[in-house]
Amino acid sequence: MKRASAYAVLANELEAFRLLPWPILLEHASAGPISKTVDVDGEELQLEIQVAKAATRQQMVKVSAAAFGPSHLQMERLEESVTLARPDTVQAAQ
Repeated sequence: MKRASAYAVLANELEAFRLLPWPILLEHASAGPISKTVDVDGEELQLEIQVAKAATRQQMVKVSAAAFGPSHLQMERLEESVTLARPDTVQAAQ
């Protein structure tokens, strides 16, 4: 797996979820993980995105994105995540 390219794909996926409206994020949290295959620099990567309510706060969700790709000896895995606060709670705290 080309880690830099896979990381860029994960960052784009996390950013796309960050831009979603809060009600849509909550819908994703109650659904299962999203899986898709993407071509990155000629390599097929399996992506899995999971949205879950953050364990520490009710007004937050955690979006995790993992990329699975082939290596010459084993399957490689790269994972990144971001925790997002409900937008109106962030503005109230400032």
